[in-house]
Amino acid sequence: MIPWVKKYQPKSTTEIIGQKEAIEKVKRTLSKTKPIILYGPTGVGKTSLVHSLAKELNLEILEINSSDVRNKENINQVVGNSLQQQSLFFKGKIILIDEIDALSGTKDRGCIQAITALLKDSKHPIVFTCSNPYDNKLSNLRQKCTLIELPEINSKDILTKLKDIAKKENIKFAEEDIKKLSQKSKGDLRAAINDLQSNIIKGELKYEIENERDTEESITYCLNMIFKSRSLSSTLNIFDKAKEDLDTCVLWLDENLPKEYNSEELKRAYENLSRADVFKGRIMRWQHWRYLIYINTYLTSGVALSKDKRPGKIISYKPTGRILKLWQAKMRNAKKKSISTKLAEATHTSVKRAIKHTFPYLKNCLHDKKIQEELNLAEDEISWIEK
Repeated sequence: MIPWVKKYQPKSTTEIIGQKEAIEKVKRTLSKTKPIILYGPTGVGKTSLVHSLAKELNLEILEINSSDVRNKENINQVVGNSLQQQSLFFKGKIILIDEIDALSGTKDRGCIQAITALLKDSKHPIVFTCSNPYDNKLSNLRQKCTLIELPEINSKDILTKLKDIAKKENIKFAEEDIKKLSQKSKGDLRAAINDLQSNIIKGELKYEIENERDTEESITYCLNMIFKSRSLSSTLNIFDKAKEDLDTCVLWLDENLPKEYNSEELKRAYENLSRADVFKGRIMRWQHWRYLIYINTYLTSGVALSKDKRPGKIISYKPTGRILKLWQAKMRNAKKKSISTKLAEATHTSVKRAIKHTFPYLKNCLHDKKIQEELNLAEDEISWIEK
């Protein structure tokens, strides 16, 4: 039996639901020399978009999964050759490197740097896909690419797609069951289609909603619940499921609140944020951790109930620029400290003294290959020096 995900895979960009704006951005950017990073949660159509666009433009597509190239040698052999070779049928070509964030920052050390180094020599457009382009390990790659987000798909669009598939497959269904199925997917169309197929019994959809699973949710899902809902029960402590810590969640709220709320609503929402901050200060001063429940309540249900009605517009939530700047500063300092530690060992001095006195004077000398070998500098440290 053919999986319905494969059977109903989009054959053109017009069949991709909920991503019209992203598709237009990719079309405008693809012909330019800068590579693209398509990012977003699973099941929103990142890979399907590239494949369907290649068909429309009559381009050959070469798909490389990052899990298949786990070291620098493989990258230079597989990716490097692909970037240089002409198409087998003398057509244009798109290089798709899928799930670039699957490369580990430790086991696959140097892989991202090797891929980044190859970009300038490519004869073909390159598209990367990932869930989180703001991961530290992608910082160098991110600077050389155009970022295009594919947001979670609206549950109404998913419902329409599920009904269309059910009718084509002659499946009977109750309106309430298929609606629950679309809502459970939380923006993941692929998961929704798989759930639809797995709940068919004798040509009929038999679906009983399960208890809420104790799983981590993306920060964008949590923000969507807070900004789009006025339900106390569905928003209360929603950040308990977030992958990020509470301080990061506050920064996400602060960055995206003005996009959703206006005038008095925005004022009330920021009052709730400030009250949460007051209780955080009391915890820090007096260690009264029972106040944490008030922080969660103000940040989630407090902000959710600050609006008069549910907003109808669709917003792409962005991380605060402060987080990115902190990451970049942290990465710069981490590389500097890492290199200074090796300098300290070679010069028999302390790391602190090496950072302050040795590193500034020897920085230009570190371009020398012999010194790099003597200090046993890693690939990412060398690339940082040569930037």
